[in-house]
Amino acid sequence: MIRPDRHTNPNVSVINISAFILKQLNRFYDIRYDDLLAKVIKEIGNEAKENYPYALNFLYLLNKIKYLEETDSFKFNET
Repeated sequence: MIRPDRHTNPNVSVINISAFILKQLNRFYDIRYDDLLAKVIKEIGNEAKENYPYALNFLYLLNKIKYLEETDSFKFNET
């Protein structure tokens, strides 16, 4: 999903969604999963829903975000 091909729309790519998520996390301390998904769909479009989990996984694997299980939300990882 990260590697684009000629049919990939760059607006709904994992990298673009990840950048949007990081911008949102920069504005707010933490964001609930559903609220963040709603912001992604509103800003990027309904097609982004498919790549949303991949973008979260990508950021988590890069150690950029932290998942807070108690509140079902994400925040920047300070480490």
